[in-house]
Amino acid sequence: MFESIVLRNSQDTGNVTLGAIAEALLFYQNTRVVIGNGTLQSLARAGGLSDVVALIKEGRLQAVHCEETLGTLANPHGASTAYDFTAFKLIGHENDRGKTRADRLEISFRNKGLSARDAKSQAKAFVDVVPSKSLTKNDYVEGGIPDAARADAQDDEMLKGLLRAGLAAVPGGYDAGDSLQVDRVRGDLGFFVFTNIDFDDVNKRRASMTPALEPLTLAYLLNLILESRADMHLAAFYGGDFATTTAHSALIRWRQAHLLERSGLNRQAREEFSELVLKGYPSIRDVIDSGERSFSEFRKLLDKAQKFKTWLAKATPDQQLVSQYIDALKADTWADKAPAKVLRYLVSLGAGVFDPTQGVASGAADAFILDKFMKGWRPNHFVDDRLKPFLDEDHGRR
Repeated sequence: MFESIVLRNSQDTGNVTLGAIAEALLFYQNTRVVIGNGTLQSLARAGGLSDVVALIKEGRLQAVHCEETLGTLANPHGASTAYDFTAFKLIGHENDRGKTRADRLEISFRNKGLSARDAKSQAKAFVDVVPSKSLTKNDYVEGGIPDAARADAQDDEMLKGLLRAGLAAVPGGYDAGDSLQVDRVRGDLGFFVFTNIDFDDVNKRRASMTPALEPLTLAYLLNLILESRADMHLAAFYGGDFATTTAHSALIRWRQAHLLERSGLNRQAREEFSELVLKGYPSIRDVIDSGERSFSEFRKLLDKAQKFKTWLAKATPDQQLVSQYIDALKADTWADKAPAKVLRYLVSLGAGVFDPTQGVASGAADAFILDKFMKGWRPNHFVDDRLKPFLDEDHGRR
C-alpha cells in the first residue's frame, strides 16, 4: 500500500495545496505533483514554493510543470452556443510576454505581489529543477488532451454518460438517469449541445448553500469532460494513485471503473486512520493550510517519519490499515521474549562501550534504553511522539 501518488488537483479545493502535498509525503513512498498555473500561483502566494523546490532538490518530491491551462470555449451563435475544447498559455504581461518559461513565471510572480528580486530568484529556482510538459502536444497522448476530449464529444453515448456523471457529482446537481436527453450538432465554430438539464433548479440549490456557489453551466459540465480526460492520461502516464477533484473522479470512474480503485481504497484507509487513531486531532492538510503549522515545520516532522513510511509501504491492502496498526502494537518482538537479565546486561555493556566511566547503566536512563530495546520500534512511537504533537493546536503555545 501507499507506494506512489500523483497530485494534480486537491479533492475539494481544486489547486494542490501545501497541506495536500504534506499529507501525501507522509503516507506515500513517492509523491509527484503536476503543477499547473493555478497551483503554482497559490504555492507562491502561500510562501511555500521554496520549500517545494527544496524537497525536489533533496529527491523527496517529484514535480512536472504544465504551463497550459485547459478550458472550454463558449461562442454564442444566434440563439445557440458553440463549444470547443482548448488550452492556452498565460503570457507574462501584455507589454512583456516573456521569451522563456522563467521570464513568464517571473512576470507572473511580480503581478502576484512578489518583489522583483524574489520573483526572479524563485522563477529561476523552479525552472532549474522542474521540467515542463505540454498538454496540447504528444507528451501524454497522441494529438494532445483537447483532441482526445473532442473525440468524447463526438460519441453521443459517451457524451451523454459523461454529462450525467458530472451532473450527479457537482454540488447541487442530481442524477438525471435515463431521462437525460442530449443532442449534439457539429458546426464550423465547434459543437452545439442541447440538453434537458434543469439548470434553474440546480442553481437554486447552489445559491442556497453556505457559502453560495456560482451558477452551474453547460460549459462547466463540458469542461469536466476535458479535465477528467487530462487526469486519465496523466494517471496512466505516471502510474500509482492519482488524486484529483471529486467531480473529475466521477467522470473517470464512469470511463474506467477500476482506474481510481486503488487510490480510493488508500484514501479511505487514510481517513479511517485519522478518524480512529488520530481522533480529536485536525488533519495534516488542515493545520498546514490554515497556517497553524508551517511547511518548514512539517519538513522536520518528515525527517523523523521514515520508519513510519516504511511500515505503511509494507501494509497489505487485504486488511484494514487501522487493524494492522493495532496488530503492530500487540506484536511481540524477539526482545520481548528474552530474559530481562540478558537484556539488562546487553544494555549496560553498550553503555560501558560508549562511556567506560559509567559502568552499568542504571536509573531512568537504564529504564528508557531497556524499554526501547525490548519493545523495538512500533508505529505508535511516531504517531504518539511526533505526529500528535505536530497536529496539537495548543502544542506550540505550551
